[in-house]
Amino acid sequence: MTTTTLTAHNLSSLLRKVDPHIGRHSGYGAIQGVHLDYDGRYLHAAATDRFTFAIARHRTRSSDPAWQRTVRLVDLPSLTAWVDGRAGEHNVHISPYKQGLTFESEGNQLVLSMGTGLTFPDWRGLIRTALENPPTESPWTGFTSDLLTRWQAAGRQVTLWQSSYDKPLVVHGHDFIGLQMPTRIGDEEGPEARWDEWSDSLSEGGKVEQADTLHHDEPEELADKGYDASAATEDLLKQVLRSTSDLFKVASGDHFAMAAYALAGGRAWIAYRLLKALEKSDPDLLRSTLADVNEQLESGEIGEWAWEAAVAAGHDPQVWQDDYAAHLAKQAEKRAAKA
Repeated sequence: MTTTTLTAHNLSSLLRKVDPHIGRHSGYGAIQGVHLDYDGRYLHAAATDRFTFAIARHRTRSSDPAWQRTVRLVDLPSLTAWVDGRAGEHNVHISPYKQGLTFESEGNQLVLSMGTGLTFPDWRGLIRTALENPPTESPWTGFTSDLLTRWQAAGRQVTLWQSSYDKPLVVHGHDFIGLQMPTRIGDEEGPEARWDEWSDSLSEGGKVEQADTLHHDEPEELADKGYDASAATEDLLKQVLRSTSDLFKVASGDHFAMAAYALAGGRAWIAYRLLKALEKSDPDLLRSTLADVNEQLESGEIGEWAWEAAVAAGHDPQVWQDDYAAHLAKQAEKRAAKA
């Protein structure tokens, strides 16, 4: 049996990225849902309402035969709720059968039947055509603004290009690509007409270079400010090197200090490796996690955060505290007896 495996977080991310583009109000049933397409390496999620087209993908842990199924609009709330109800790190195993899909994770199962007789559009051919057209430097074009907001779900950083005024806008992000058709522009319209329209307000005067007023960098309130993965991993590597160096230079002869330096270096190395893995697998999740961690550190209440996390995980942090206090008391007694 073919089984495609990815984490619950990654499946949720695929569905979330394409959700704004679903043909909810279309009369064509084939696009009223999310099309799942597995090619033996990537699981793709595709959606369109014929105005925009979005494809998100994730590299899976499987190498089984390819399959395609479209999750109907009526079944999407059930699938979304089921996936969001799983722990993000838990694996979800997707198994296609003749008329549907089975989703299984940690003993929980969801079975969805699929519609028949309708074929989802050829998204591969559509994207190939769009990418074969080289971008123009500055096309005179127009877009519907409320459709542009859909691309927020694609991730924080995207690149855009368009081959000509009447060709689709290509939107590219991490493991994401999409298309948006421009609005129709009349032959009589053009940049010159815009100047005539605004001439009364602009009046006479000189011109200002755009570079002097408009900036390529993002506003300060949107800047990463501590959320940058490269800065975080650099700090962790520094901590590892300092700890391992001080382990012998500073703490030599002091067994307690040596243990503290070794523990700090080891934990920093674990954090570094996990950050690098997350940066490769899901940059958006990494950034949002670093943002949350930064806020928690700035609050000065990480002890409270750790206590709540321990309780949520089913542990008893008070027992940990009592055991640690008993350990410290025992160590103090040993030092006193030795003295």
